[in-house]
Amino acid sequence: MNLLIDDLATRQFDKSLKILNKYRKSNDKILYLLERGRIAQIKNDTDSSMKDFEAAIAAVRQMEEKAVVSASDIGAQTASLLANDNTIPYKGDGYEKVFMYQFQAFNYLVKKDLEGAGVEVRRANLEQKLALEMHEKELARAEEKARDKQIDTQQAYNNLNSAYQGMDDVAGKVKNSFQNAYAFYMSGIVYELLNQPNDAYIDYKKALQIFPDNAYLQRDVMRLAKDLEMNQEYEYYASRFGKYSVKGEEGTGGGKTGDLVVFFENGLVPQKREIQIPIPTPNGLLAIAFPIYHTKWSAVEPLSLSESGGGSSFGMTESICHVQALAVKSLKEKVPAMVIRHILRAAAKAAIQQKAKDSAGSLGQIFSSIYNVVSERADVRSWLTLPRNTSFASGT
Repeated sequence: MNLLIDDLATRQFDKSLKILNKYRKSNDKILYLLERGRIAQIKNDTDSSMKDFEAAIAAVRQMEEKAVVSASDIGAQTASLLANDNTIPYKGDGYEKVFMYQFQAFNYLVKKDLEGAGVEVRRANLEQKLALEMHEKELARAEEKARDKQIDTQQAYNNLNSAYQGMDDVAGKVKNSFQNAYAFYMSGIVYELLNQPNDAYIDYKKALQIFPDNAYLQRDVMRLAKDLEMNQEYEYYASRFGKYSVKGEEGTGGGKTGDLVVFFENGLVPQKREIQIPIPTPNGLLAIAFPIYHTKWSAVEPLSLSESGGGSSFGMTESICHVQALAVKSLKEKVPAMVIRHILRAAAKAAIQQKAKDSAGSLGQIFSSIYNVVSERADVRSWLTLPRNTSFASGT
């Protein structure tokens, strides 16, 4: 068990924050800042959470805005070929960056800063689009590199996908790792608070596309369709989901009331593990370390809400995001690029081993072989304090 998770389970928040603070200037500072921001948020220390998330956002943007590849980037990529992917500074997966902006939006809402929250939800929405585009570019680059190096990847893909079959059930719960209905719904709420109902309507519909059976999403989409006089769309949704009690219809009353929205974040996202998988390389079949999730899908338990003191029932939460599935899907989406890097790494290490043998004989080959074994480590880094799944309920 990860010590960070142990401390979180026993609510030793200050201990975790102190340990993580030691690494806020390391190559993996983005990851440690994300963990700090999340833990501070769980601790209800909004000011500290905002500072850490802002530092993480600044680090991400600095990394993304580099106009040219820097010498340090080249060094990290070269080191990864000679060692493993852990030498590459952590950049964060797309779904993690979406949560980074979303959680910062939560912080701004706590501070009653609607404009600040609006900035963050727009960033979260943009990240969902950019993450998909980046994935497509990385996939194209991996395929191009395979062609340039004349690397036959099919058998490697087959071996890795076979080892990853155990993740298919979880990964299959989402179409991709880039779209997050939780973030879309959150942005819809913020847009409504900013009196931007058209933008809210668009994002509620995006969330509904991902979770079409969520009754709360259905209601909010129909409510805004009615308010915005999207009569044709309203009739479409009414025929699809049935008539809902929407403000402005008969029997609902005309007075203005507030809505209560309850988000339920349950559990923790699974941790990656390491697995050795035989991969064919130009130097024969080699056992190469890959990250993997050993996790099984389990039905999401809803939270029953009622008024304090045994009052009337408010309702049951309904799923809005399977974070576990986003994490697993994200890993599976990386397979093409991972395979290319690992085959190139194996070739580079084999060349070094041969050179060591030529220059230092058997002793050099032995030391080189030991280094290759010791340095072969999978990249199992990820944001561990994210929830396993999220659900919500809303009502007047």
